[in-house]
Order: sequence, then structure tokens, then C-alpha cells
Amino acid sequence: MAKILLIQPNINILGKEGLIQNAPPLSLIYLGTAVKKTHTVKILDRATNSKDEYLIKILEEYTPDIIGITSMTSQMLYDIIHIGPIIKKHLKKSIILIGGVHASVDPDSVLNEPYVDFVLRGEGEAAFLEFCDTFDKNPKNLSKLRNINKNPLRPLIDLNKWDNPDFSLVNLEDYGSMWISTSRGCPGNCSFCYNARMWGINGNPCVRFLNTEKTIALFRDIIENHHKTEFSIADDNFVTFKQRCLDVCKFLENRYKGKISFFMMARADRVDDEILAALKRAGCNTITFGSESGSQRVLDLLNKQISVETQGNSIALCHKHNIFAWDSFMLGIPGETREDLDKTLKFIRKYKPDTAMGYIFTPMPGNILFDKLVHSGEITPPKTLADWARWNDGYYLKIKKNLSKIPNQEIIYAFRKLQKFRKYKTKLKKFFWRLKKGNFRFILSRLIQTLRSYT
Repeated sequence: MAKILLIQPNINILGKEGLIQNAPPLSLIYLGTAVKKTHTVKILDRATNSKDEYLIKILEEYTPDIIGITSMTSQMLYDIIHIGPIIKKHLKKSIILIGGVHASVDPDSVLNEPYVDFVLRGEGEAAFLEFCDTFDKNPKNLSKLRNINKNPLRPLIDLNKWDNPDFSLVNLEDYGSMWISTSRGCPGNCSFCYNARMWGINGNPCVRFLNTEKTIALFRDIIENHHKTEFSIADDNFVTFKQRCLDVCKFLENRYKGKISFFMMARADRVDDEILAALKRAGCNTITFGSESGSQRVLDLLNKQISVETQGNSIALCHKHNIFAWDSFMLGIPGETREDLDKTLKFIRKYKPDTAMGYIFTPMPGNILFDKLVHSGEITPPKTLADWARWNDGYYLKIKKNLSKIPNQEIIYAFRKLQKFRKYKTKLKKFFWRLKKGNFRFILSRLIQTLRSYT
């Protein structure tokens, strides 16, 4: 029986304004659930306690055999670089295994770090369980396992054959928000997204989902056992399978009507009157859409496979059903022109999403667009984890390299307009919006949460 410590690095280790890590580490909870029947497992979330003394105390008292650390292409990498040598100093014989999206799309930059023993690529549950079992039986074979380092990947798992996540592996009271996941993958294949490579098959989109019974069991667990009545659904597109969505909504409406409130994400081409009416009755308060641009030319460049009119219609439908429409847009997209940017601003003025959130484009690894930019010589990808951390280090107004046809100052001006709207108006606007719609339970829960933060 291996002793396992799973670590969620602190994404905001440098203390940058605007970066928030305030939800349970879902990926590690899934890994811990997968191995806890046959191994001993603990989870350390450095967002809740990033003191090195606390890490060292756990290392010395628990003495784990395997330390698994998740990774994203973000500031999180700074924390991995920081804690890796600390772990090796105190536990020289412990195995450090790095997984997650960044390790999957660029294993070389991780394996080049002297404190890293192995990389786990792709989906984690089955591969990590096999790794831990092999550690017990024949550790010399660890480097031969599928998903490890650059070895071939295992087939994707059937989510319905694995246990739902055990949220008791962390203290949910440490978090201000609650996220759950009922599927993996997205039906879209946007050129800027890693999804098809991480969760797809041969680079093509693939969506796997919990069946209705498993989904309902997951909701019942967090609502009835963990008393979470306000939560977010992490699925890229919760409504991919319409009938499952309708069946789950019917259950939530019948059992918890007026008692729960949730946020979710969706593609604009997957929502309609029937779906939104059901979601509203079930307790959905907000839907976020990745609109990205108001220019059809740019949408086509991004392979969104969706029309500007469809995106606008999704906002109108949310207005109709009193669901808060939260739309996000990218600025400075490769090939974007001033005319394209102007169409985005006109789209926002025309359709009036309840929140229009702007992001300055940064090419991220693991997708078609990134590869094209590398191939054309427009970008040179970093080689080290430190360089990758600086690649996407949280500076919202820092344009790494302008790949659009719009001057920097105009991109920043447009970004500030959207950011100012988000920062100074969204919370107040959303409060009055909820008050107007009679969502008093949500307002009360947020008020209690705010008061607790000051005690």
C-alpha cells in the first residue's frame, strides 16, 4: 500500500491582482478517489496554505512514497519550481510525478526539471492507479507504463464505471465556491483550445458523460451530504446531451426547487427555449458563453463552427428566461483587424450580455492554432518551466506578442473598457439583477459568506 500525497500548486504564488484560486482541486479529488481503496492518500492545496513550513511538516510527518503534482500553463508553474527542490531535500527517496494539462502537452519542459522523476500524460485515474499498484509490486517497471513520460496513452475511461468523487478528501469549508464535473470533453473543436487533444480521440472531439443516474447521485451528494446549495458546473458544455440535461433538470426541480442555485457553461448553438426553461426551473442562475468575437471572419479563423447570429440569439434567450448571460471575448486574436474588433464591440452593444468579459489573446500550447503559429515562425515556444510560467504569468495588460493587425494601444484600450465594466459594475449589477428576479436565497448566502471572510 503506497502512501500518496497529491499537491495542488498555488496559482497565485506571486500575489498578482485578479488571480483567484478559490475552489476545490477537482482533478486531485478524482485521482484520490481512484486510488483510495488500495492506497493511502492525502491532498494538500497550496492555495489554502502556501507556507513552506506547513509543506515540510506534512512531508516529515506523513512521509509519502509518491507525490503527485498537477500542472497548468500558468503561474502555477512557479510554485512547482519552488516546492520541487524542497520535497527532494526532505524526502530524497520519494517519487515526484507531475500530471495535468501542461505535463500532457509539453512533457519535455517538465522532465527537464532535476527534481521530477516521472510525468503522467493524459487522463489520470486509471494510469495513476496502475502507477501506484506497480510501485507496490515492481517499481522497476514504472517507466514502462502507459501514459508515463512519452509512452503511448491508455484508452479513455468509461466515467460511469468509476466512483463519483469523494469530496471528503478535502475540507470544503476552506473554499468560497464549489465546482463539480459531470462530463469530459466538448463537441466543439476550436483551434485555440486544448480540449480535443486532452479529452478527444486522435485529435477529434469526444464527449463522455455521467449517465443520468450517476449525475443525479453526484448532485445529491454535494447538496444533501455536503450541504452545498450554490455551486458551479465545470463541464465545457453541460447541455451537450439534451435529454440527459432535461432529465437531470427535472430531478433538481422536483427535489430542490427554490433551494439551489448554480452556474454553468455552454456553447451558444446548444441552447434553446426548452433547455433554458428547464435549467431556470432547476436553479440555473448564470450561463457563460465563449463568444470570443463579434466578427464572423474571426470566428471562422478560430474554427468556432458557430455564427454571430447564433451567439446573439443565445444571449436573447437568456434574457427571455431570466438567466444571467456572461459572455467572454478575446482581443488581439491572430489576424484580427480593427474592423473585426469594432464588430465585437458592436455585438456587445447590440445584444447586451449581462457581463462582457475581455481577455487579451495569449497562444497556449496543446492546440491547432498554437502549432500553426510555431510552424510559421510567428512564435517560439519556451523550453523550461520557468519560461512557460512567464509565458502566461497573469499580467492582464501585458501583450506577449501582438499577432493581430491592431496596434497594442487599441487592444489595451478595448480591454480596459471591458475590464472596467467587469470590475466596477458586474458585482453591483448582478446583485440588483438577482434582487429584481427574486433570488433572495443566493443573495443571503453571499452576504453570509462575505461576513465570514471578515471573522
